[in-house]
This record gives sequence, C-alpha cells and structure tokens, in this order.
Amino acid sequence: FSLTLNGTSSSFPHTMATVVDHIVLLKVRPDATDEEIKRLFDGTANLKAIPGVITITIGATFVEPWMGDRRGGYTHALYCRLESKEALKLYQDHELHTKFKMDCIVPILEGPLLAVDYESVVVVAGDSK
Repeated sequence: FSLTLNGTSSSFPHTMATVVDHIVLLKVRPDATDEEIKRLFDGTANLKAIPGVITITIGATFVEPWMGDRRGGYTHALYCRLESKEALKLYQDHELHTKFKMDCIVPILEGPLLAVDYESVVVVAGDSK
C-alpha cells in the first residue's frame, strides 16, 4: 500500500483493511453477584452470532502496583471488532444486542457506561520482496 503524509509518499510491503472497533466501559455495582457477572460474560460471548462481528471480548479492569489507577471507576471493558460501519449499525439494532443490554448490562450498572467507536486500519504483513 501507499501512504502520503506531509506530502511524502511511501510504499510498504503490506496489505491493509479497515474495520470498526467498538469499546464499552462499564461501572459494575460492587454487590453484583457471581451469577450476574457470569451472565454478563456469557451474554458477551453470544454476541459473536451477530453478522459482521469479527471478535468480541470482555474482562475486568485491573491495576498493577507499578501503574497508577487510571480506570476512572470503570470495572469492566467490552471490546468488539466489526467488519464495517454498516455491521456496527446491524449490531446496535440486533435483537441479541438489545436483549443483552437490558438483561445483562443494565441490571448491574452502578453508573453510566462509556462507549466509543472508531475506524481502525489493520495492517497485515505482506511479501517483503
């Protein structure tokens, strides 16, 4: 592919694809039960069945002793990679997603969630000849 930056063009021995990344940060109530957390994780895994979803993950946030606490109160993060903006729209409106939000997220929220979406360029190494 070819990239032009500040008027300078460069070629790279790679191929590129554009995808959409969807990130949701959750503030889960401290008194959420193990069963509610399991429902959150299982529900997340079920979203893989929505057309256009490439990958989806969820996990609890953490802090190590060598890092400052930069979580801002968010206890869990969900990450979803989708094929396109159109796939994001389908995902947002899909019955599995709306049911997941109402059954698995809303009941355990302590505060508002934060969701961001962005287009991401995936670089796949190509032939370096």
